[in-house]
Amino acid sequence: MRVLGVSCSSRETYLAVDDDGTILDGLTERLQPSSGLEAGEGLTEFIDSVRRVLREVTPDRVAVLLPETWSATYRQHLDRATLDTLVRVAAALEDVPLEVLARATVRARLNLPRRGPLDSHVGRVGSSVGRYWSAGRGLAALAARAGGVS
Repeated sequence: MRVLGVSCSSRETYLAVDDDGTILDGLTERLQPSSGLEAGEGLTEFIDSVRRVLREVTPDRVAVLLPETWSATYRQHLDRATLDTLVRVAAALEDVPLEVLARATVRARLNLPRRGPLDSHVGRVGSSVGRYWSAGRGLAALAARAGGVS
């Protein structure tokens, strides 16, 4: 099963593809929206970018990782939620099944310890592949791997 894992921050969306237990290299690793996410054009541009990635990757499923509880401004929460939502809309438009994964679900499916932040366990499921691994792509890889586990 090929799963596109997604982990959003308030400014970027990190992507990793797990294909039957192997994280693939050479595919789109990060999407950065234009600065105008409040306006229609910025929103549609980002959706189009995600749709291009979905066509490039041809996943069986998309797995979007929910954030850990964190203290942030309203704006940071809003921006992250916007990126998460736009990924979900793009998957719906491309007719790709999508699962939203709580971090506890990722830990359970991958038999990861409950202690420590999830990103501290990224190395337990394989070595880094490509760029942006510690910035958020490692978390996207965990989501992708967990998305392929039933």
